[in-house]
Amino acid sequence: MLAGSTVVVNRGGPAADSGWCCRGIDLPEGGNILSAVAVRIRFHDVGGELRRYEVGAGEALRRVISSGQFVLGPELEAFEQEFARFLGVAHAVGTNSGTDALVLTLEALGIGRGDEVVTTPFSFFATAEAVMRTGAVPVFADIEPETLCLAPDAVEPAVTPRTRAVVLVHIFGHCTDIDRIQAVCRRHNLLLIEDACQAVGATWQGRRLGTFGIASCFSFYPTKNLACLGDGGAIATGDGRLAQRLRELRVHGRGSSGYVRPGYNSRLDELQAAFLRHCLPELEAANSRRQALAVRYDVELPRQLRRVRGAAGCSSSYHQYAVLTPDRDRLREHLAERGVETGVYYATPLHREPALAGRVKQSLPQAEVACREVLSLPIRPSLTDEEQTYIISSVAEFFGNG
Repeated sequence: MLAGSTVVVNRGGPAADSGWCCRGIDLPEGGNILSAVAVRIRFHDVGGELRRYEVGAGEALRRVISSGQFVLGPELEAFEQEFARFLGVAHAVGTNSGTDALVLTLEALGIGRGDEVVTTPFSFFATAEAVMRTGAVPVFADIEPETLCLAPDAVEPAVTPRTRAVVLVHIFGHCTDIDRIQAVCRRHNLLLIEDACQAVGATWQGRRLGTFGIASCFSFYPTKNLACLGDGGAIATGDGRLAQRLRELRVHGRGSSGYVRPGYNSRLDELQAAFLRHCLPELEAANSRRQALAVRYDVELPRQLRRVRGAAGCSSSYHQYAVLTPDRDRLREHLAERGVETGVYYATPLHREPALAGRVKQSLPQAEVACREVLSLPIRPSLTDEEQTYIISSVAEFFGNG
C-alpha cells in the first residue's frame, strides 16, 4: 500500500533520546503521513475500520461465489440502485476507481483535445490527470482560504472561449457556495462536474453533494468514508443518456448493437459491490462520528490553528480534519515524537507538479499557502475519546497551552 518512505532523524528531544525517528510516508492517494516508529495513535487504521464488516464481507463473498457471476452481475446492479437512492439521483454507474470515474465522465461528455476545464490546484493529482487523459487542458483557479475549495470569484476570470466544464472538488468533504459556482456555469454555458471522491454523504443546504452537476464522481478507496476492499468508484447522474454512454465506456465501448465506441475496462466487480452494499447502511453513523470528533476539535484545539470548514450551509463528511499553521512541519514532528500520526493533503499544488510545471503563469497564492501550512489530524470513526484527548493535549503542549 505504501508508495514510498523517507526517514528523518530527530535532532534532540525525547524522541531522539529514546531512539525514535520520524517517518514520512507517501500514500497512493497523494497524501503524506508523518509517524513515529512507536506509533500510539494511527492516522489511518484501514484494517481496524473495515474489520467491523468482516461478517458482512464473508456473506458477500459467499453470495458472489454462489451466483457464479463476478463482473457486471446482480450485486453491482443492486448497489448502483441503492447508491443512487441514497444520493437522490436517477442513475449510478460503478467503475474501477474514482480516477476512472472522472476520466469516463469527461469522455462521455465529449470533452477532449482543444477544450479547457477549470478546476482547483489543491487536490489529488487524479483531478488534473483525468482532464489531461482526455486531451483537454486543466486550467487552475485559486481556492478559498476558509474552505480550501475552488473560489467562486476565481472561476469566472479563468473562463475562455475554449472552456467546456468546471470540475468542482469537495475537498476533505467540504464544499464552497455551490449556488455561485452554478451561476458562473449558467452564464458561460459550462458543464458542472462534481469530484465528490472525499464527500460521500455530505450535504449542501440539506441536499447531498454529488447531485448538483451533470455528473459526480466518487471513490471507494479503502481510506474513504465509504470504502471497499481495494479500488472502486462510481458516477452519479440524473441524465439517462449520459448514464448509458458511461455504461458503454466502462466495458470497452460495448452497446446493444456491438462495440459502438472505443472504451475502457473499468468495472466495479461483484465482490466489491456486494461488500459496499453491506457498508452503505452504516455510512451515516460513521459520518456522524466524524462530525462529532470535528466539533470537539473545533472547540478544544488551540486558537493558533486556523480551522478548515465548509461554507455556510455545508454539512461536511469530514474525510479529513484539516488545520492550517505556519508551524506545520514543527507541529508534525512534535506530534510524531508523541506517537501521533498526522497527514499532509497536499504538500504540492497541482500546477507545481512535474507533469504540469511551467503551464501555469498566474499566481495561485491561496493554494501555495495551503500546501505549506495544511495539516490533517486523525478523525477516523474508530478514534476513541481518550485518543482525541491525547491528540488535543499534545497540540496544546506544542503551543504552550498545555
